[in-house]
Amino acid sequence: MTSEEISEWVRSALPRPDHPVVWLFDVDDTLTDTQAMHHRAADSLKSGLTVCMTEALASSVSRRFRTVFDQLLLIHQQRPVDEGKMRSIRELEERVRGLQREISERWGTVRLFSREILLHIAAEDCGARLSPDELDRCVDQYWDHMLKHPIVYPDAVRIFRKLGSRRVPAYLMTSSDARYRQNTDGQFSYDPCASRQDKRRRMVNLKDHGISYERSFIGDPADKPSEEFYDLVFSGISQDLNMPRGDLFFVVVGDSYRSDIQVPLDRLESAVGILCRRNQSAARVESERVLAVGDLDLFLEYLDGSKMGGKG
Repeated sequence: MTSEEISEWVRSALPRPDHPVVWLFDVDDTLTDTQAMHHRAADSLKSGLTVCMTEALASSVSRRFRTVFDQLLLIHQQRPVDEGKMRSIRELEERVRGLQREISERWGTVRLFSREILLHIAAEDCGARLSPDELDRCVDQYWDHMLKHPIVYPDAVRIFRKLGSRRVPAYLMTSSDARYRQNTDGQFSYDPCASRQDKRRRMVNLKDHGISYERSFIGDPADKPSEEFYDLVFSGISQDLNMPRGDLFFVVVGDSYRSDIQVPLDRLESAVGILCRRNQSAARVESERVLAVGDLDLFLEYLDGSKMGGKG
């Protein structure tokens, strides 16, 4: 798309300049390169795993742990996958679901990216076994690495700096990290408060890396893409700004249409979606309310003097 075509989309997608604009960002794989962070954190697990298995087996488990995450991410981001690979991923997904059956029955939700479950599956696939305590210790080591070594996309820092200079409110919405604990029967249990507190530490840490925001909404226990989660988000923002949600215009940014954008657009008349596909080379109009982009730098020039940037 040319700069002129993007400008035309902006003009048509945001027809009411009297609406104050709020930007709402997904975090993982939108603002942070979470996949690369996962790979590094998974590699760091080798030292922890060698406490309870051989070095060669620890390397195999670490590699498998990387792989199962990457496979499930393909589903989350709705990337095209051939039939054979999709069948294998669906089988993996069913294994993940089966291990959190009790959580699903109690909380009404299933999360695919619980690192405790993924590491358990990785060990099982490699012929290893981790006790619940060993699993906890290793996953704590993993998340400590993720906390201390975030990889924030440079364009994310630039757009938050620009939004801050324009005094445009920016909020974060992020899924639960699904901090589970394995029970003696092999199933996993869930403490929403503990899981939420753990993720909040990572969100607060982003402020030291150029992501300055008003508030973060974390999916414990209600998570994306549930309507309950998004109602909490929109109600919270409305209260913060002391304005009815109908008086606000939302620019919703995320890497998954289904998880990040679809429900907000369904529930809000005054909203557009920016689908951030990091492997996409050029901007593409998905619909009259959704624009797919490869990076966020595209919008920097439009934040000055456009309705997307509110009022300075």
